[in-house]
Amino acid sequence: MALYRRDESVPLPPRNAEAYNTACQYCTVGCGYKVYVWPDGLAGGLKAGDNAFGIDFSSSQPPLVGFSYTESMHSTIRKRDGVTYHVAIVPAHDSPINPMGNHSSRGAVNAKTTWSDSRPTQARLHYPLLRIGNEFNVIPWDAAIELQARVIKGVAEKYGTDELCSKIYDHGGGGGGMENTYGTGRLLFTGLQMKHVGIHNRPGYSSETWGTRDRGVHELNYCYEDARLADTIMLWGSNAYDTATVFFVAHMMPNLQGSTKDEKKKHYAKGEAVAPARMVIVDPRISATVNAARETGAKVLHLRPNLGTDYMLMNAVSRAVWEKKYYNKDFLNQHTDMTTFEDYKKKSLELHVPYKDFLARAQKISGVPVAQIEQAAAWIAQPKPGGHWRRSLILYEKGVIWNYRQYDAVAAIAQLGALTFNIGRPGTGTGRVGGHQEGYARPDYPGPKPPPDVDKYVQEGKGKIFWLTGCNPYLAAQNNAYFRKRIGERAQALTDYLSAQKQGDGEPTSMEHLAARILEGLDKTNGLFVTVQNIYMVESARDAHLILPAAQWGEAENISLNCGDRLMRLDDRFMDPPGDAKPDWEIHGLVGQKLEALYKADGKADIAKRFAGMDWKHGADVVKSIQDDLYAGMDTKVPASRASTLDPESFKGVDYAYLRKAGQKGIQTPVRTDPNSGELVGTKRLYSTFYFMTKDGKFSWYGTRPWDDHASATVVAGYLKSDRTKYPFWFTMGRSQPLWQTSYHMRHLPEKTETTPLPFVQINPADMKKLGVSSGDIVMVYNDQGNETFAVYETDAVPPGTVFALMYHWLGTSNSLTSPYTDPMSTNPWYKGTRVGIRKLSGGFPSVVGTTSYKPTNTFT
Repeated sequence: MALYRRDESVPLPPRNAEAYNTACQYCTVGCGYKVYVWPDGLAGGLKAGDNAFGIDFSSSQPPLVGFSYTESMHSTIRKRDGVTYHVAIVPAHDSPINPMGNHSSRGAVNAKTTWSDSRPTQARLHYPLLRIGNEFNVIPWDAAIELQARVIKGVAEKYGTDELCSKIYDHGGGGGGMENTYGTGRLLFTGLQMKHVGIHNRPGYSSETWGTRDRGVHELNYCYEDARLADTIMLWGSNAYDTATVFFVAHMMPNLQGSTKDEKKKHYAKGEAVAPARMVIVDPRISATVNAARETGAKVLHLRPNLGTDYMLMNAVSRAVWEKKYYNKDFLNQHTDMTTFEDYKKKSLELHVPYKDFLARAQKISGVPVAQIEQAAAWIAQPKPGGHWRRSLILYEKGVIWNYRQYDAVAAIAQLGALTFNIGRPGTGTGRVGGHQEGYARPDYPGPKPPPDVDKYVQEGKGKIFWLTGCNPYLAAQNNAYFRKRIGERAQALTDYLSAQKQGDGEPTSMEHLAARILEGLDKTNGLFVTVQNIYMVESARDAHLILPAAQWGEAENISLNCGDRLMRLDDRFMDPPGDAKPDWEIHGLVGQKLEALYKADGKADIAKRFAGMDWKHGADVVKSIQDDLYAGMDTKVPASRASTLDPESFKGVDYAYLRKAGQKGIQTPVRTDPNSGELVGTKRLYSTFYFMTKDGKFSWYGTRPWDDHASATVVAGYLKSDRTKYPFWFTMGRSQPLWQTSYHMRHLPEKTETTPLPFVQINPADMKKLGVSSGDIVMVYNDQGNETFAVYETDAVPPGTVFALMYHWLGTSNSLTSPYTDPMSTNPWYKGTRVGIRKLSGGFPSVVGTTSYKPTNTFT
């Protein structure tokens, strides 16, 4: 029997249903979707001419390639007109990303994430909430905005802007998009000149890819077509099948299976060999991607490095390339900086060390055999018969980004791509797979590089206000147990002060009065004023003083990019947000307007001016501000040969009207104006003329920091006070196919909660035997940072001595076990490696599942 109510049938949209374009709100791929909305009581017929899909459902659809319309792609909503509507959200067959109706298990439930007062998404936030003691009271928007603005202004004037702290989402995940990222940046960076800002998945305002950008290469430089044209696809630290599903299934797999040979012939040189692609996967686990690639029958090389050794392994592969002379001398001499190349050869390739000794040490530290290192070098760089240069697409993701020596790892993989001549040509590229979609349009961050660690800053008792927008650091911040404890203590100190007035004092009668009392409390305690801006009452709202309800994807127009193609499209607004929730850009705009008015009233016109122009009424107004603010002086009237000199995500001249007309085809950034036709033109792939983002246009090399010797575990000493006897297992973590990020939506969808009712840990059978545990047992995983409880999955996917856990779950976060270590060159954390102990607890998975409720959870009021 199902654990939740199932629908016996799904209504078809009638021919006259309202139709909208959108892209999936989740992962990097950005699959295209069509949205159909129609009033309750109407329905389309089975014949093609009787429904909006134009599909004949009077007979069965063909398997796998038929039109996708399932129970999870339908929902009902109630708009502000009081009418109930049906919503169908189905894959867009005219999308270049997911033709033939391809979609992931995440995109398949887009319809179920829409707000409804009769489904679990009823848990959405509706109105601003103010903490009064231990309860939250609804307050009007003007009061909430005034309070937020007055506390910010008071803190900035009395203590300086260094006491203003925030964490915000980056790029366009979860429906963020250009409008919302600009709104946050316009207020925090231009207006407040805030430096202590962290991003949803890292503690500072740092790029995940400085290591490659400093080389002159933007991380989004290839296109999905390149995955179809490559001779070899390398996935380093990317479980693409689980996390970028359609990219892998619809674009990589056909190449592995040999079905893109005709496409290759159109782009390859005359006489160049054409064959099914090979795949090199670098991952400590036998991931779903490894198994899926092997199932295609393709040649698959799986390298399994020890945790934290990737930057050393990358340099070892590059050294093999150099030794075997698998490089293009003309490219190196003409398009890369030969001065910095000498430093790279000395420090990264260590040419002064005999090749045999170099690779022997690489094997000892990384655990990857020399033969596999050399085979990887050959597969990605050995010239093909006839002297044609091999075409390899080298892609990386969180396994590299959240690794030890983060800057060096990202730089090393960019340099591997340049050394092997795998950039700018069809079938090549060296870039990210991506996590969520892009959508980045912010004024410049005013802080230093590397940026300060805001998480540590507030934990140390610094900062007076902490504004959390579209993120949930109570699950996502590193060293999480301590983070939650310190934020909770500081927030509670202020709450206690505000609740401690004597009888007869009365409650503050205005927001001005309340703000003054909050400022007084911040002065007399080591308190922290916490504001949470979100669509749900997430864990981080437990200790908040002010909660601001945000609109989500589908409730406001939204421009975003996917990562693989930098394809810009417009997500239409097709429904109303619940209650009086507002888009993030509008909330930040309202705070900016209030600050402008307050500073004007004080006669501080120079400060007030920083907040001018934030009176946006519509997303299109925000896009105009982006054009005026960020692109006004940008000359984009350049030929195709100079497209790579433009900001890779710039879109000067593009507005809602253009994108609405373009539909699913969109336009690829950077967008330029053709000098001859005057028309806007997108860019397929970057660096096709080998002109890079440096002053002289040449690729800039970097000599890595000296290697650490993992054999003696010195890499652990200094930031994780542990030993191998007490904490015998290496611990790493990552995503799961059915869920997304902190499961902010998924935890409210029974279709998802029943797939993963508990956070899980994968343990090798040999370690299971030593621990005396079986699949389904409940264990505590612990170290000197914290502990969490997980259900055990037995699998040989992880090697003995290493365990893998689900990243985030509403019942537990792996980040309770991560250390506070950040790379000093980038302020980016090492989420992917720490050490833990494991002990069995009483009970087991069957008993937990038998008593688990699949109703909405996480209501803290």
